[in-house]
Amino acid sequence: MRLRTLTSSTLALALIVTGPAAASATGLGDAGDSADAQAAKTGELTLLATTDVHGNVLNWDYFANKPYPAGEELGMTRAATLVNGVREDKGAESVLLVDNGDTIQGNPLAYYFAKQEPITTSGQTHPLAKTYNHLEYDAQVVGNHEFNYGLDLLATYKDQIDFPLLGANVIDDADGQTHLDPYAMVDKQVDGETITVGVLGVTTPGSRIWDKNNLTGKVHFDDPVETAQKYVPEMKQKGADVIVVLSHSGKDPKGQNWDPDQLQENLSTSVAKVPGIDVLVAGHTHQNEPSQVVDRDDGSQVLITQPNYWARSVSEVGLPINLDTHHVDWGEIEPHADALATQGEVAEDQEIKDLVDEQHRTTIDYVNTKIGRVTETLSAKTSYYEDTAILDFISHVQTETVQEGLKGTDYEDLPVISQASPFSRTAEFPAGDITIRDVAGLYVYDNTLAGVEINGAQLRDYLEYSARYFKQTEEGAEFDPVDGTNAIDEGSDSPIPDYNYDALAGIDYDINVSKPSGERIEHLKRADGTEVGDDDRFILAINNYRQSGGGGYPVDGLKEIYNEQVEVRQALIDWAEEKQIVDPADFFDENWQVVTSSRTPGGDGGDDGDDSSDNGDSSREATAAADSNGSDDDESDASESSDASSSGNAGGSDGDDSGEADESAAGAGGGADLPRTGVEVTTSIGIAAAIIALGTVLVLFTRRRRS
Repeated sequence: MRLRTLTSSTLALALIVTGPAAASATGLGDAGDSADAQAAKTGELTLLATTDVHGNVLNWDYFANKPYPAGEELGMTRAATLVNGVREDKGAESVLLVDNGDTIQGNPLAYYFAKQEPITTSGQTHPLAKTYNHLEYDAQVVGNHEFNYGLDLLATYKDQIDFPLLGANVIDDADGQTHLDPYAMVDKQVDGETITVGVLGVTTPGSRIWDKNNLTGKVHFDDPVETAQKYVPEMKQKGADVIVVLSHSGKDPKGQNWDPDQLQENLSTSVAKVPGIDVLVAGHTHQNEPSQVVDRDDGSQVLITQPNYWARSVSEVGLPINLDTHHVDWGEIEPHADALATQGEVAEDQEIKDLVDEQHRTTIDYVNTKIGRVTETLSAKTSYYEDTAILDFISHVQTETVQEGLKGTDYEDLPVISQASPFSRTAEFPAGDITIRDVAGLYVYDNTLAGVEINGAQLRDYLEYSARYFKQTEEGAEFDPVDGTNAIDEGSDSPIPDYNYDALAGIDYDINVSKPSGERIEHLKRADGTEVGDDDRFILAINNYRQSGGGGYPVDGLKEIYNEQVEVRQALIDWAEEKQIVDPADFFDENWQVVTSSRTPGGDGGDDGDDSSDNGDSSREATAAADSNGSDDDESDASESSDASSSGNAGGSDGDDSGEADESAAGAGGGADLPRTGVEVTTSIGIAAAIIALGTVLVLFTRRRRS
C-alpha cells in the first residue's frame, strides 16, 4: 500500500509540475480522457450576423442593369443559402441570426419602396422585411440609415417584421423612454439545454447630425457605452446566460479616448469593453473584419466581429457553452469568428427570389425609364481631381433650383454657388438616351437640397477644408491623381473618401497642393473675375448631409435660407425630363483646377493645369482600382468617420487591443500558466523525467528494505 501510495504521489507531483504537456509527452495520464470530459460538458451556440445590407436582396447591380460580375457576387439570396447550410449542419434551434442595421436604404430597390411607392401608403411589404422574415431573424438593430426616410416609414417597417427592432440609445424627446426596444431575450437550445441570449442594440449617435431634419424634436441619442453599462447587468439579472451586442458603429479610431459628452460616432471597441459582453457585432464603417479579440482591464476577453457590407459575407461565431453554467467558456481556445463569403459557387435562394421578384422587376422598369438625351458622353472618372461636365450638371441643377426658390425674397439678388461631390468614379451619361439609372448611378444618395448664406471668409474656410483631400506635392512637380488624393484624415486615421471632397461651382479658384493643408486656396474670385472679399455674401446650394455637418465641414452658424425638401436626385431627373436635352455647353464651366505652384495673377494656369490633365489621362486605368473610395462605400458610413475630428473624436485603441489579444489569447480561460513554447515544454518534460526517476529510485530502495 505504501509502495502504491509513494508511486502515485510521485506521478501526481510530475503532472502538477509539468501539466498536460508532460502527461502527453510521457504517455502518463490520458489527456484524451480529460478532453472528452470537457467536451461532454460543452455544447455550441452558433451566432450568424449580417450588417450594412443596404437593400441588397439580390445579386443585381441596378445601375449597371446586370448581375454583379464573377468574384464580386453579393446579396441576401446568397447569404440565405449560407445561413440555411449552417442551420442544417448545426441544428436550427442552436443558431442565433441577427442583423446589425443599415438595411432599408442604399440601392434603388430600397429607394423605390420608400419614395416612389412608399410602404407607408402603398400597402406593400418592404422587400427587406419579406427577406428577413423568411429567414426568421432573431433580432436587428437600427443603423443610421434607418432614419433617412423618417420615423413613420421606420415604424411601418418595424410593424412588418416578425422580430425585435432594437435601439437602446434612441430616446423619445417627449417622455425620455426608449423609442425602440433596448434589448431582446432569445431562447436557444444547446444539447437539450435552454440557453437564454440577451441581445442588446445600440447605434451611432451621428444620426442626430446627419438626419436632424427627420429627428429634431422627436428623438435624441444617448452614449452607446453608457447605454451598454446600464443594460448588460439588467439583462443578466433577468436571466441572460449569454450577452450579444449589436453595435451599429465602427471600432474606435486609433488614439480616441471615450468621452460620453461628445457622443462619438465610432465606439464599438469601447462598448465591447463593458464587462459581461461575450460577442459584439460591429458595422457602419463598411469594413470586412470578421474576428478581433479585445482584452478588458480585468483580464477577460471579448470577441468583435464585423461582417462585410452589402451581404458580401455572413459572420459565423461558434460559442462554446458550458452546459453546467450555461455561460460561454472558451477554455484554452482563442475566441474567433469566421467569414462566410457570398462570392463564388454560392447558390441564390430561390424562395427569396420569388418573394421579391415582382418588386425587383418594378424597380428595374423604373430605373430604365428614358428621361432625355445627352449630346455627348459625360464621365465622372476624373471628377475627383479635375472639373468635369457631369459634376457641373449637378451643381447647375442645384443652383437653378435654389435661385427659383429665392425669387421674391430678400436674398434673390445674392449670387448662388453650389457644392457637389464625386460620389462615383464609374458614373457615366452615355451619348444618346439617358435613363433614371444613369442619374441614380451619378447621384447615389437620397440627399435633399438646401441653401445657406455664407460669406467670403467662411467660403475660403470651406474650400480649404475640402482641399485637405489632396496629399501635399512637391512644388512644381507633376500632380499624380492616384497617389495625390485620398489623404489621411488625422481625426479618423483613415483615407478621406471621394465623397468628402467638394467641388464648388459659381466661383473660380486654384487648389495649390504644394502648400500645406489650410493654405491651398488661391485666386478665389467671383464669376465676373473680381476677388472674393471676406464680407462678400453668397448663397451656397448644399445637400442636407453636408449642411448637417457630414464629413466634418465647417458649416456651423450658416443660416438656412432655402429648404423645400427637394430630393437632389429627383431634381436632376426632373430637369432632364423637362429639358429633354442634356448639353454640357449649357452648364460646363472649368472654374477650378489643381496646381502644384502658384499661378501668376491673371495667368491661364500654364503648365500646372496641363500637368493635371495629362496626369489624369496617364493614370485613369489605375484610378479604377481605387474605386473603393468612390460610390461603393456608403456616404455617411465612410465619411462619417471623418466627422470624428469635428466632434472631439480622437482615435481609438482597437489596434492595440487586437495585438494584445493575439498574444495573450492562448492563456484565456485560466490557461495562462501552461507551457506554450518549445523551451518551456522541453524544460517541463525534463523536470518530469527527473521526478519520475526519483520515484523509481525510491521504489527500488523501498523494495530492498522490504527484502
